[in-house]
Amino acid sequence: MTTKPRTANHVGKNQTSVKVENTSSILRAIYETSDISRADLVRLTGLTAPTVSRIVFFLVEHGVITESPGKRNGVGRKPVVLHFNGRSRYIVAIDFSWAHVRVAIMDLGGGILDRSEHAIDPRGQAKAEFEIAISAIQESLNRHPGIKIIGIGFAAPGLINSESGTIISIPNFPSIRNLQVRQLLEERFGYPTFVVNDANAEAIAEKFFGQGRDASDFVLVHLGYGIGAGLIVGGRLYTGNFGVSGEIGHTSVDRRHGKWCDCGNRGCLELYAGLRAVLEDVSVRLGRQVQFIELQQLASEGDGKVLEVLKDKGELIGYALVNIVNIVAPQRIILTGQVAALGSPIFEPMKHVISERCFYRVADQISITLSSLAENSTLLGAMTIVLDDFLEDPYSFLNVHAEHHPKKVSRPA
Repeated sequence: MTTKPRTANHVGKNQTSVKVENTSSILRAIYETSDISRADLVRLTGLTAPTVSRIVFFLVEHGVITESPGKRNGVGRKPVVLHFNGRSRYIVAIDFSWAHVRVAIMDLGGGILDRSEHAIDPRGQAKAEFEIAISAIQESLNRHPGIKIIGIGFAAPGLINSESGTIISIPNFPSIRNLQVRQLLEERFGYPTFVVNDANAEAIAEKFFGQGRDASDFVLVHLGYGIGAGLIVGGRLYTGNFGVSGEIGHTSVDRRHGKWCDCGNRGCLELYAGLRAVLEDVSVRLGRQVQFIELQQLASEGDGKVLEVLKDKGELIGYALVNIVNIVAPQRIILTGQVAALGSPIFEPMKHVISERCFYRVADQISITLSSLAENSTLLGAMTIVLDDFLEDPYSFLNVHAEHHPKKVSRPA
């Protein structure tokens, strides 16, 4: 299972690249299969028994995998089986959004060792709001001295250049422009840092831990304050070019008279079907200010005015997803975010539009489901983007980063 785009293989690989590729194949096989033996690895990877034994010894020596007696098949000794040791290393995961920054220290199996959440102000200055994230990371590390950290994963909405580790812009967060996240975090903490769009992060999380584990092609759609999508195509994350892919929230649903969006477009979907728009329209219909918790309650109680608003929003989202289905034809659509959490009042009108409008009714063959990862999906994705790189090239982490400790950083005044 890999989520990263790959370049074509070239003839004449050097010895180091072959070693890395072989180790990655074995490590991924152990990660994806419980109770696997060396003989199983030989059959599965096509590598020789001495090569498998040498690589397994290296991974056991570094604590990445463990050994235990397996079940006896017939007579003879019990086979030795191998397990991925998720708690051998840890990753710092950050979910940086319009209203909050969540920071977690997570093991390689997705378990959360430490988690905190802090409010941020999208109208504030980028430096001050980003400093909240830095302080939260430092506080988390201070609570767990001595653990082996291999990297930092940082997920945020908006236009992201993952190659340079830069947030180019976040719609509705006007002070953030060309924020050099990777450079800033690596300078402060000394760990390799990976930066990814939040919807892409959630798609990766679904591929490793959620509803996308058994699908090679699916679309993760985040329906929150913003609306975006992460695309997994052929088992790999599709990132497009220029840092842009899956931005369905910035497709126009009212191109002539629509509201102007911070992205520069007019009539963008998220201005009409994002959580802010849902709350505003419900508040207008009821003649008073409604917050999300009350909205959930009113929807579950079947309030007629609320259901009318949600039906309209669900249909708008459905029209946008028809375009994705007709272009990508995914096996599955996975929904997440607070608007998706409103359930059937959004879900049913959306599914009806998709079923009715898709080309040759291919939607009848597409599974549409809610994410099972809840509010931790972005954190899981931020962690998994580092994990995926670790599984691809464990040597660069084990030889360089595994025993690395962060630079001492004084607490901000």
